[in-house]
Amino acid sequence: MRRFIGPVLVGLGAFLLVSAVLLKFYAYPQLAIAPIDRNSVTQLEATDATVFDTFTLSEIQTDLTVATTTRGDVEASKEAGGDIRVWTGSTTIKSGDGIARSRSIERAAFDGVSGEAVNCCDNFSETTEGDRVAVTREGLIYKFPFDTQKKDYPFWDATLRAPVTAAYQEEGEVKGLKVYIFTTESAPTVVGTREVPGSVVGEDGDVIDADVVYSNSRTLYVEPVTGGIVDREENQKSTLAVDGKDRVTTTEATLRYTDAQVVENVDDLGGQASQLGFIKTLGPLLALLLGLLAVAGGVLLARRFGYDTGQRRATTIVDA
Repeated sequence: MRRFIGPVLVGLGAFLLVSAVLLKFYAYPQLAIAPIDRNSVTQLEATDATVFDTFTLSEIQTDLTVATTTRGDVEASKEAGGDIRVWTGSTTIKSGDGIARSRSIERAAFDGVSGEAVNCCDNFSETTEGDRVAVTREGLIYKFPFDTQKKDYPFWDATLRAPVTAAYQEEGEVKGLKVYIFTTESAPTVVGTREVPGSVVGEDGDVIDADVVYSNSRTLYVEPVTGGIVDREENQKSTLAVDGKDRVTTTEATLRYTDAQVVENVDDLGGQASQLGFIKTLGPLLALLLGLLAVAGGVLLARRFGYDTGQRRATTIVDA
């Protein structure tokens, strides 16, 4: 039986060497890509936010909850081909009294590996029910790239309808999970106009056009292996302005993932990061080392067994 051990070890070693190559260059690319069939709900909240109440035509203070349901369009993604993913997100913002303050829907295509926008597949934005507007996007949309680097990235701002710079700041931790921290800054910018009663903005006239002014200061906590956003904080402000002067605040809120959402993200993204890290680095390295040891050991045993057999045969001939 011993004469079989050497060849068996050589065969096992060859298998491990092939496995090392497959793990790094086949299994990892298959797993390091956004899911085609995404189905998730993301929850954010803000306390003591300021919103404009369309019933009383005045500013009010209230808590806000933001729920975004994201679903992958499998058929559209397959038709687009390659690494492209097509996701649709519907967002509802409610005040503390349960009233839905706004609803919106967005459909966006992106590269499932790099996270960068791809302009195809009927991309649109709908902030008014039934009024879908085609959108050409740039930069990152839903996530950062797999193997996120310590550098700046363009990040899509849906309100500005333009990318802003997500500037790398430093490493950090969220509930024990290592993250990279990025920030974006959007200075007050006119993003459109709105017809409002003149009295709302302190002007004469039944209806006038007021500028919609938007600004945002955003902090993103990114798990670098997966590129997933573990936590985020946004200091948003929107106002109605006339002649360059703010007259009414329509939204002023600090939005952040709920504690439960952060825990869920840490669990999910931490598990994915561990799996991908093993498949990309530790798994191939272990398979390579064990494979080389097995091949070397098998060759040595085969030679030794061959030498011992030759010696026995020589002794037998001399004795005869």
